[in-house]
Amino acid sequence: MIQFALSGSNSTAQPNVTATTTTSNAVETPDGALETTEPSADVKVQTGSFKQQRGMLTIEVTRVEAANGRVKLFVTATNASQARMTLPVDGIAVLDDLKRTYTASSSKWDSLVTQGTTTSGTVVLDEKLGTGVNSLTLTFSSISGQFAPTGAAITVTGIPIPK
Repeated sequence: MIQFALSGSNSTAQPNVTATTTTSNAVETPDGALETTEPSADVKVQTGSFKQQRGMLTIEVTRVEAANGRVKLFVTATNASQARMTLPVDGIAVLDDLKRTYTASSSKWDSLVTQGTTTSGTVVLDEKLGTGVNSLTLTFSSISGQFAPTGAAITVTGIPIPK
């Protein structure tokens, strides 16, 4: 399914590798989703622009936070069409570079993206990452709407895990 989502004449992968890595204390995180039971746990941060455009929908990951194997992605969806699109949380899947799949049901994501607007949220992986993972692939499947991408899916590849 991921290969299908990346094929087609209207797919434009645009990884912008102007990423930086910083480290901060978990107490300083803007959203407590990554806070752990260990108050001294470091949250590692990767910023950049990792995006995919299909038709009139663009998905962009601008920030990745990792702490003790837990990962949170900061995601923006831009709907350039004249009709609303729905990107349900239960249609979010993440695949790591070792081919393991993660769900994101605990994400803070408003599934409705109205026409001509941008919405932002976080995608939080329900499970800890396995050892040796370097990058992730984020897929929104089950997208609905009059101008939803062909195949009802969009995939962003090459999202780096901060080290």
